[in-house]
Amino acid sequence: MNGVMLKDILSLQEMKDVKVIAGEKGLNRVVKNVNIMEVPDIGDWIKEGELLLTTGFAIKDDLNAQQKLIPLLNSKNLAGLAIKPKRYINDINKTIIDIANALDFPLMEFPFYMSYSDLILPILNTIINHQAMVLNKIEYAHNKIMDILVNNGDIPQIAETMRKLVGNPVIIKDICGNILASTLNEEENKEINRRETAQEEESIKITKLPIIAQNEILGHIYCYEMYHGLTKVDLMSLHRAAALVTLELVNREKIKVIAKRYKNEFLMELLNGNMVDEQYIIKRGLQLEWDLNQEMSVMLIDINFLKKYPNETSQIESIINKVYSMVQTIVEGFNKNPIIGTLGSTIILLIPVKKVYLFFSDISSNALIKLGHYIKKLLLQQLSQIEINIGIGKTYSSCADFSKSYEEAKKSLQILKAMYCDNKVIYYENLGMYKLFHNLSHEGINFVKEILFPIMEYDEKREGNLMETLEAYFKYNGNIKLVAQQLYIHYNTAIYRMEQIQKLLKLDFNNPDDRLNIEMALKLKNFISAK
Repeated sequence: MNGVMLKDILSLQEMKDVKVIAGEKGLNRVVKNVNIMEVPDIGDWIKEGELLLTTGFAIKDDLNAQQKLIPLLNSKNLAGLAIKPKRYINDINKTIIDIANALDFPLMEFPFYMSYSDLILPILNTIINHQAMVLNKIEYAHNKIMDILVNNGDIPQIAETMRKLVGNPVIIKDICGNILASTLNEEENKEINRRETAQEEESIKITKLPIIAQNEILGHIYCYEMYHGLTKVDLMSLHRAAALVTLELVNREKIKVIAKRYKNEFLMELLNGNMVDEQYIIKRGLQLEWDLNQEMSVMLIDINFLKKYPNETSQIESIINKVYSMVQTIVEGFNKNPIIGTLGSTIILLIPVKKVYLFFSDISSNALIKLGHYIKKLLLQQLSQIEINIGIGKTYSSCADFSKSYEEAKKSLQILKAMYCDNKVIYYENLGMYKLFHNLSHEGINFVKEILFPIMEYDEKREGNLMETLEAYFKYNGNIKLVAQQLYIHYNTAIYRMEQIQKLLKLDFNNPDDRLNIEMALKLKNFISAK
């Protein structure tokens, strides 16, 4: 506030003989300066927040001008008008008083014995003193906030300092609504709850300020105006506090990113089989608050973005981060410190199986499969734009063997991809005959070339889409209409492509053996490319 409320000005000892004759409801107007009216065209010389003093000389004989004066001053947002009667205007016209009351515009009389300087000096002194006090408060608040910054204060310290500065309770929450700091005491909490439930009573005003970093809202500061309204200085302090909280949250995020990267590197070293000393592995794990001295199974959650985000790297990264956070939250439901990492678009989990058994009340491998389906269900409910496959490796008791479970989970995903599966959960032990694919790499490549080479060559030379069409044909059980829909091509185009494929392969799609060879070649091709 750059001025002083008119009612406070009128409470000065020097103003004891100034009388308010109209517009008492407007005494909360702020006086920023004082002006004197000596010309009739005063509209060009007045500013918002001024208290206008006059003897009325310029309009003493013009009742129409007197009646227009109050609306003019009100339209310019002046603080009020003080007239010195008995000099040029004997009595203030009742119509003028009525107009001032209708507009809640303060109209005052100051006595004949008072000069302009008798009014101006105490008013300006009060305004200057008030501004000095405001500047002192700003400097004090600034110093307190800087103390927090210099001393690496945390968010609760910021909240406590803000409470002392603004004289009202302060709460700081993150973007998810989690309370980062609260200065509400028990009695204040009760009072807030009581007012919220008692509808006949006015609720407490809450000022909410965003915490922003790089155009992203990270959270909010809430100030409950329980004891008094907030001044401009209070709001300035809260905005500066929001900037401090932003720094703290950004620093926290940086630390989390570094810790996440460090954990991820260790996890990949472990699962790639680069560590064999169990005691060393267990010790490193404990440093990261991971208990690796227990039976574990690896779960891989592979995110498929299809064709929806072909080149939108930032969008893909955002979704991967969201999936990571969601999976972490889900696993925290039964394991306080989830062992989680990422590799590209795959989320990696090391699952403590005994905790999963307890969570699902099932002491068999079915509990791991149930967990996979549970995670899949929750992810797809929130993220309909993705498809996911989940591969689960066998359980191992030695941390030096967790790499085996990782390889098994990878093989499970590779086979799901080869089988054109989406949104599936598979446990390595349940793969059955498909495990044989892993021993057919060399022979498999020759078999694929023997069957599919004509199409591969055609697509490469002509930038064709025959392989894509053939895969869709088997994926959708020979339904040409569905193939056309999924590939976004005309039905006749799909038929033409299938005719081309049959000519190139020189195989009969109606012959069960030929169909089996083609389908097996496709599965092997996808499996080999996925390895």
